[in-house]
Amino acid sequence: MLMPKEGARFIASKAKDVFIHQDGINKCAKVIISAAKEGKFDSHIQNDFMPQNKDLTIEQLHNWVFLIDSLNFSFWTQKNDPKFQVSYQGKTLTGYLAMVAAVNRAMDEGKHMYDPKYYSKLSLDDMKDIFRADNKNITMPLLEKRVEIVSEVGNILLEHYNGTFENVLKESNGSAIKLVEIIVSKFPSYRDIHTYEGKEVAILKRAQILASDIYLLHTSKGQKSPFDDINELSMFADYRVPQALIHFGALSYSENLMEKLNKDHLFNTGEREEVEIRGLSIYVTELIVERARKILEEEGINNLNINSIKVDYFLWDYRSQNAKALEHIPFHKTRCIYY
Repeated sequence: MLMPKEGARFIASKAKDVFIHQDGINKCAKVIISAAKEGKFDSHIQNDFMPQNKDLTIEQLHNWVFLIDSLNFSFWTQKNDPKFQVSYQGKTLTGYLAMVAAVNRAMDEGKHMYDPKYYSKLSLDDMKDIFRADNKNITMPLLEKRVEIVSEVGNILLEHYNGTFENVLKESNGSAIKLVEIIVSKFPSYRDIHTYEGKEVAILKRAQILASDIYLLHTSKGQKSPFDDINELSMFADYRVPQALIHFGALSYSENLMEKLNKDHLFNTGEREEVEIRGLSIYVTELIVERARKILEEEGINNLNINSIKVDYFLWDYRSQNAKALEHIPFHKTRCIYY
């Protein structure tokens, strides 16, 4: 099995419908460097929604992160359908952030969403209440599958890790890559692995973002990174970041693929074009990081840490903050539990 960076390189060498462009790589790298110089590269929308003001212990916060990332998949809606939307603390949120807000709202209501003994027993009706939308007729996508997953991950923690994600972290021994490997091997719903041109390629969006979110939890509080190898993670291949990569001209799609996207084609998980979009998103992000570091080196600047996960957060935030401007760029659609 090829891990994400190696697998992405292989996919890029065989891709038929997704293309990489050096001009776009240069443009994106320069935008990122500008943001880094202005101190805007290390602040992320996600920071605002980590429940660090709810008197949770660090162990409970780790459990919260694990639950959030176990549920972090498939929030998209068709163009004319109403979005899954949650209003919380004066903000109206959609998609992933609406899910996070709903979990935090549930904790405000006394529900122990940081405790696998609690969430592993949640029923479909419980989940409908926790994830109730502003519009009572709207349900978060794949809610029944989410019930299965909270039961799965909660029970595995209870049976093998004494009911706490803290013990998974201890087993990883300060390695983000080791944590990803443990998660993929022990928790089936995280196995984002597909066959492309005869090889098994691991994309691992949720497992890697889990390691990154643990890193973000600590570093956003001014603490030392819990991992020695955080730069080894790739970006987190989803359906939103490619829109930003297309916008900057780092990626483009064939006419045939664009036609499918514009017709709202529903891809199967692991379908060739879907794997190419995700794989080349990983590979081009590596090239953007490489280019940004080279430019900084030429400028004699060595105090700005550019890595793939920071680029991912930046591009995800960019797409979110410029949603209307990027709305004309179609995204690939698939209903799955991997991203």
